[in-house]
Amino acid sequence: MLYLHGGGWVHEAAPTHWRWVQRLAAEAQVRVVMPAYPLVQEGGTGATVVPRVADLAAELSADSGEPVILMGDSAGGSIALSVSLTLAQQERPAALTALISPALDLRFSNPEIDARQPEDPWLVKKGQLELSERWIGEHGEDPLLNPFLGDLTGIGPLLVFSGTRDILHPDTRLFMQRATDDGADVEYHEEPGHLHVYPLLPTPEGRRARRRMVDAVRQATSSTAPTL
Repeated sequence: MLYLHGGGWVHEAAPTHWRWVQRLAAEAQVRVVMPAYPLVQEGGTGATVVPRVADLAAELSADSGEPVILMGDSAGGSIALSVSLTLAQQERPAALTALISPALDLRFSNPEIDARQPEDPWLVKKGQLELSERWIGEHGEDPLLNPFLGDLTGIGPLLVFSGTRDILHPDTRLFMQRATDDGADVEYHEEPGHLHVYPLLPTPEGRRARRRMVDAVRQATSSTAPTL
């Protein structure tokens, strides 16, 4: 599986990410690759990173003979979904795409974000918008680089987690409704009163979310394993 770490496209993977992917590898019994993708201050952009990660996903799938599993949190969730959409277009969908508080609409134009801002102690819309503009530049309407706009046809199963005290939550809820209306295979977990990337935090709700993701990865690897 491929894990795309968050950090606003400007931070490397944190110790929390390393602990989480180690747990995934051990408990789900799966090989986890967490690429050190170029950050914006290093010249990284969605236009350059997403295709390269999609190529890496295809390479891993070819090596294993099985569809890849994608997972990401926050900014990494945006990359993971963009890669999943790319693979679906190429008719080799991911076995599972799991998104933890993903950044979905990088235009940040939903008016509900402003209403949610006073409840969010973590993210600030102005800063997130500045970072997303550096990441996707003039590609705000590109359905692969701004995955909120993507065509979900053939994308495969989606597992999504979002807390309501997160300015990314309004777009997540809209995206989940559209995915459901479009007939996508969606499992959505919404935690009232919880923060950005709550599944990675040391809370009962976070532990429950992590258990669900481990189980989902196990199920995905089991369903794609070749019959002996």
